[in-house]
Amino acid sequence: MISRLLKVTLTEWKLFVTDPAAVLLLVVAGILYAFYYPTAYVNQTVSRVPVAIVDLDHSAKSRELTRMASATQQVEVKAVYNDILEAETAMAREDVFGFMVIPENMEKDLLKKKPTTINIFTHGAYVMLHGTIGTAFSTCALTVGAVSKVKAIALSKHVPSAKAMAMRDPIPISVQTLFNNTGSYSNYVVPSVLVVILQQSLIIGICIMGGARGHRRFRKNNRYSAVENESMPYRYLGRSLAYFLHYCCFILFYHCFIYNLFDFPRRGELLPMTVFAVVFLASVINFGMCLSQVFLHRESSMQLFLNLSIPILFLANFSWPSYLMPGWMVWLSYVLPSTFAVPAWLSIEQMGGDIYDVAPKLYLLALQAVIYLVLGMILTHFRDRTHFKTGDM
Repeated sequence: MISRLLKVTLTEWKLFVTDPAAVLLLVVAGILYAFYYPTAYVNQTVSRVPVAIVDLDHSAKSRELTRMASATQQVEVKAVYNDILEAETAMAREDVFGFMVIPENMEKDLLKKKPTTINIFTHGAYVMLHGTIGTAFSTCALTVGAVSKVKAIALSKHVPSAKAMAMRDPIPISVQTLFNNTGSYSNYVVPSVLVVILQQSLIIGICIMGGARGHRRFRKNNRYSAVENESMPYRYLGRSLAYFLHYCCFILFYHCFIYNLFDFPRRGELLPMTVFAVVFLASVINFGMCLSQVFLHRESSMQLFLNLSIPILFLANFSWPSYLMPGWMVWLSYVLPSTFAVPAWLSIEQMGGDIYDVAPKLYLLALQAVIYLVLGMILTHFRDRTHFKTGDM
């Protein structure tokens, strides 16, 4: 029994490594995208964003604030203007992506202990730049204000600067970012995309190889072979085992090599990663085996699922909470393994979660695997009994 199963597995593996279309999806795509997608974010965080400053005060304090902004790593002060219109024109030309307006009499107001307002304008079309510029300018402005207040307290109360700082900020706040210490966009988005890459390439690859015997890519040359005419359970499970073993290597490659190469947080332990790989691949493979019975032409799956990659990524709910999505979209997302696989992968790899932490997601993936297994076998059974008139794929 095992020998029959392994024979189908080995034959299937030999078939897809000799088919150029299958190699492109099942081998090249998984490797190429693993390097291509993270490379754009190799610098991890946004830095040296071109900005400007509108100095309406022309005082020592405003020049101090300008120097402090120039010294930050996040932004690069390209120009100092005397008029807001000049800064707005520069941002409209995208010479700069934000500017800070230092109001008139800022230094006098600080010396008189009066509140002063510093306005920050950013290019809202670029979300990452908007946040970086706002954070950099706000930090500089708050620092200048805090220094002025500490000096005023120290001089008025005749206390040391350390005590003046404690009086100014009696409850200091320390913010520590967990699971993404650099705060980089790559650590946030790439690990989730890697899971979707695995899913999409595997599903399309299985469909490319063909599901029903009458539409198998190599049916014409192997229609009389023992493997192609093996009983349905052996043929179904043997093919599934070939894809399972192949993609186990991909998960190991991502975990051990890609994560180290691009310095992604990697806290996953061996046992939860192994359980995740088994359940996730079982769900995706059976989902692909079901779909492979639907498409009569191998190109159809590629045309459909390549265009659905972006919607599938957003349905994974890692970038937008599911409770804010329409109900029908949430229910639609339950059809896809990535909906449960992405949060489970992130919990294990980036947060160091164990099996108990991801158990709810793994249960749902296992339920998907069982449902798609039964459905796939039923569809395969009926497809095997169908007479095709369109010829081989």
